[in-house]
Amino acid sequence: MSSPIDLTDDPVERIPSHIRKQWLPAANEAVRHLFTFSHYPSHETHYLKPVDLALVLHEHSILGFNPATLLQFGRPTDPSITKLYQDAIKSAKHPVYSVTLALHPMLKESVTLPVWIFDYWREIEIALSYRTKWEAALVWLRPYLESPVVAAQCQTLMTALSFFPWSGNNVSVENINAIFSSSPPNCYLKSFHIDYMVGQMSMQYQELYGLNVSGRHVFANMDVFGTIVKFYGTRRTPIKAGDHLWECLAEIENRIVKGEVDSVSGVHYLPLHWVSVVFDIKQGCILYGDSLNRQIPGTEHTAFTRWIQTLSWRSGRHLDISSIPVHPLQTGYQDDSTSCGLFALNAIGCYYLDHQILPTDQMSLVSARMDIALDLLNGNTVCHIHYTPSHLTSVHTVDC
Repeated sequence: MSSPIDLTDDPVERIPSHIRKQWLPAANEAVRHLFTFSHYPSHETHYLKPVDLALVLHEHSILGFNPATLLQFGRPTDPSITKLYQDAIKSAKHPVYSVTLALHPMLKESVTLPVWIFDYWREIEIALSYRTKWEAALVWLRPYLESPVVAAQCQTLMTALSFFPWSGNNVSVENINAIFSSSPPNCYLKSFHIDYMVGQMSMQYQELYGLNVSGRHVFANMDVFGTIVKFYGTRRTPIKAGDHLWECLAEIENRIVKGEVDSVSGVHYLPLHWVSVVFDIKQGCILYGDSLNRQIPGTEHTAFTRWIQTLSWRSGRHLDISSIPVHPLQTGYQDDSTSCGLFALNAIGCYYLDHQILPTDQMSLVSARMDIALDLLNGNTVCHIHYTPSHLTSVHTVDC
C-alpha cells in the first residue's frame, strides 16, 4: 500500500515516480520536449463540490490504477475544488489514499482517483502554461526562418532552444519569451534584459582592453541611475541609513573620489521609456542619448549635475552646476513605440565597443532582439552556441 499524502512534503515528490517519468514532461528536457510529449489531458473537467467531504476521502488505495485515466479526467475548471479537497485531506483524522470527485448531479456520476491527483494536475498545468508561452515564441520566430536577413540568426536560435530547458534555468522563461514578441507591453525590454546586456558589454569591454583599462569604467545597472535621481534630484534628501541601493551607489562614489573611475554608464528608466547615460568623470560632463530625440528631463538634469558637482567637490575640484555640460550621446532614433530599450543598449555599445548605430527598419530591430535572446540562451545552457552578433556577421557553432 502506498503512503498517505503529507501536505508538508515536496508536492512533486508526492507523485509516484513512474507517473513523474512517463506522464509528466521532464523538467530538464529542452523546449521541443513539450511539443513531442503526448500525455496531456484533453480538457479541464467540471467537478461538483461535495456535500459531505468525509464521504469522498478514502483510506483505501486504488489497486492497479491505470495511468491512462489521467488523460480522461482533466484538472478542475474551478480551482477552489482543489483547495477544498486539499484542506480536507490535511485536516482529516485518518490517512487519505484516494478521493472521489462528482461529475454530474443528475446522473450521479463520479470518479475515484489517487490522492496525489491534485499534485499531478498542478504539475501538468504548469507544463501546459509553459507550452503556451513557448508556442507563442516559436510562432514569432517561424516567419523569420525564410528571411534572407535574419534566417541564419533564427536558425541559431532554434539550435539554442534545442538545448535550453523548457522550464528555464537561471533565467526565467518569461524573460526569454519577452524577446520573442512584437506586441506591447509584452515586447518591452524589462530591467532584467537591460541589466543583463549592460553586464555583457562590461565583460566584452574587459576582454578587449584588459582589467587595468576596463576597471576604470563602471557599467552600472539601472538601479544606480534611479538612486542618483532619488538622492540628488530633490532638496530633501531621503534617509540613507540602511538603504541598500544607496550603499551600492556610495561604493561607486568612493571609487570616483579616489580617482579610480573615468566613466559611469548604463541605461536609465524614465516613465515608460529607456534612455542611455554616460558620466564622463574626467571631463566633468554628461552624455545623454534618447531615441525619441528629446532633451534630458529637468529632474534627471538636476540630479545628474548635482551628483557630478558633489563628487567634484569631494575630489577637491569645484564645479558650478551651470558649468556641467550635457552632450548628446550618439544614438539611433526609433520610429515605433516599443524599441527604446534596443536603442538605449545600442548607444552604450556604440560608445564603448564601436558597435554600429542600430537602423530603424524592422529586420534590424528583429535582429537586435535575436542577439539578446541568443546571449541569454547561450549563458544558460550546458551547450554553448558560439555566434557572432548581427552587427558583425552570422556564424554559429555548438560545443557540448
